[in-house]
Amino acid sequence: MNLPSPFDNEKIYRYLCAFTLHGQDKDALSKTKKGAWRYDVITSGYKGNMTDIMASLGLVELKRYDDEVLKARKYIFDRYSEAFGKQTWAELPVYETSYKKSSYHLYCLRIKDISEEQRDAVIQRIFDLDISVNVHYQPLPLLTAFKNGKYPIKHYPVAYDSYCREITLPVWYGLTDEMIDQVIQAVIQSVEEVL
Repeated sequence: MNLPSPFDNEKIYRYLCAFTLHGQDKDALSKTKKGAWRYDVITSGYKGNMTDIMASLGLVELKRYDDEVLKARKYIFDRYSEAFGKQTWAELPVYETSYKKSSYHLYCLRIKDISEEQRDAVIQRIFDLDISVNVHYQPLPLLTAFKNGKYPIKHYPVAYDSYCREITLPVWYGLTDEMIDQVIQAVIQSVEEVL
């Protein structure tokens, strides 16, 4: 619902997004649009967008987390790792060792020997194939709230290297085998077109 004049609804929306979404200038839905994954952190903010209804749904979801959600996400991770493990250009995320096990929240695939510009071109090709991907996370020195301060990105070469080669693949509960195959094919085709 929009406020009446003289209120600037767009300005108010931008402020509320930044204030309640960790200072980001985009909400999650906006970042899923084709080619619109890039966001900025323009100020310090809070995570303040969970309602009581969402919390109650979360409690129900927790009951099925181990037996359903976690197994489904691990299956997706395993399928991705099996497919991309055959590619010489792929650097796979480490999600299980003898002393740790991931929650399978984000599958952060990295491409070896690729620049940020090449990575962005790969992402655009993947989007053009109707697959939504993302990048988790942008180093803080690249974001407006921090880059004008005492944190030049040149002082964080490992963070920048990890970021500039990374593409986060979809891992949401409910991905079918056919959808997983489409993601795999789109990524392989897009990387090979750019490299």
